[in-house]
Order: sequence, then structure tokens, then C-alpha cells
Amino acid sequence: MTSLYAHDPFLVVQHALTTPWLDAPMEFLSSLCEGWALALVAALFLVVLVRPLREALRGGLGFAVALLLAGAAAQLVKSAVNLPRPLAVLGPDVVHVVGETLYRRSLPSGHSASAAAVAAYAAAHWRWRAWPLVLIAFLGGVSRVYVGAHWVLDVLAGWTVGTLIGLAAGPI
Repeated sequence: MTSLYAHDPFLVVQHALTTPWLDAPMEFLSSLCEGWALALVAALFLVVLVRPLREALRGGLGFAVALLLAGAAAQLVKSAVNLPRPLAVLGPDVVHVVGETLYRRSLPSGHSASAAAVAAYAAAHWRWRAWPLVLIAFLGGVSRVYVGAHWVLDVLAGWTVGTLIGLAAGPI
């Protein structure tokens, strides 16, 4: 096992949460943190909660910038460090996998980075109204561990990268 992950609480989280009735909701949350799904969630957020229209349109541009930068940053780091995912290290007998089986390019979690970028951008601009996006980012990160795709450290790194990018994505 890579020394970076030697003390990662991945198995503790997986064993504490894994139950058949959570498989579908966690897979949905994981999918909700993909870039295309987050773009739709951000658009819905803007339509429902942001007024006037000019502010919503500028917010859409900010969300787009945050999403693109977070995705690019996560992919650059993944390519540079190329660390193994839990399934590659621990094997299928140990890791509870829901959905796609992934073996390579673990750090950081791109899903977590993208969700955190959207949530941080929204929180910086619309404060408490951003709580649904913050909740999605948090639960989406937990779901990445649950479905067996990422170590806890990967999710924390993704949240960090995404939050920094979301906060830096610019003013409205």
C-alpha cells in the first residue's frame, strides 16, 4: 500500500456506512457530482434562488469557470501523481464497489473538486442560500468513498482544490 494511504480511514468509512439500501442513493449522489450534472444543478440553483436575472447570468458564468478550472486542475494532478484507487490496492474482496470499477488515478477526487468549486462559489456570493450546494458537495464526497472509487484523502484533497478554485472564480 502506498504510504500516503497507509492510515487512510477508507475501510472504516466503508464498513460503517455500507448497507444495501444506501447503494442506489450513494450512486446517485456520486453521479450528481459529475461536471455535467453539477452544471444542471447550478443552473437550477440560479433559476430558483438568484434574482435579478443579470446576477443569475453572471453567476452562471462564474459557475462555468469554477467547474472548468476544478475539473482541469483535478485531471492535471491525477495525471502527475497517478496513484492507485482503493480497489487496486485492497482488492474486490475487501472494497465494496457500486457502479464503475476504477483502479488508477485516484488523487484528488475530481467529483469532490467539482462539487466543492460549485459550492464554494455559491457560498461566497449567496451565503446561506448556497446550503443545498454545500450539502451536495459534502454528501457527494462521502459517496465517492462509499462507492469504492476514492480514498478519504482523495476526497479531502478534492474538496480543498475545489474550494480554493470556487473562491477564486471571481466576483459577480
